[in-house]
Amino acid sequence: MNSITANTIATVEYAKQILSDVDDSSMCQQPLGLNHPAWLLMHLSTAADYASNLLGGQGVCPSDWNEKADTKKPLTQNRSDYPSKAELLKTFEDAFRHAANLYQAATEADLSKPQKLGFFEEALPTVGDMATFLLVAHTNLHLGQLSAWRRATGKGPLF
Repeated sequence: MNSITANTIATVEYAKQILSDVDDSSMCQQPLGLNHPAWLLMHLSTAADYASNLLGGQGVCPSDWNEKADTKKPLTQNRSDYPSKAELLKTFEDAFRHAANLYQAATEADLSKPQKLGFFEEALPTVGDMATFLLVAHTNLHLGQLSAWRRATGKGPLF
């Protein structure tokens, strides 16, 4: 297993740990205006789907998740606007495991192709660069937000 795949799987497990004691009914709370877990899981799942697409596969998220997880649209605190915690976590894990498997199977030639997502094309010019960013750096940036959300809702530290 390559290090990107291993880090992706470890990140999935960490996200599940962060949310292990969070009730479904709390998934859309926004203390201090922070991004809430329901939106974060949708956003990250769709990012994993972008990585899957870059790596020659297809995504696993429902088709309406891209629009709901768009960074340019406001979040709602209405719990019924988002799937259940169980569905969010399952799709999150499925999306990242699928992308990690595609990354593991990618050849150097696959990873060296130019990425054409329309953003970060200069800073992250190849499929490998962008897929790594989406699976590791972008994900962990948002898991930091999730960890801050956890603490702002009164939950204790994990370790």
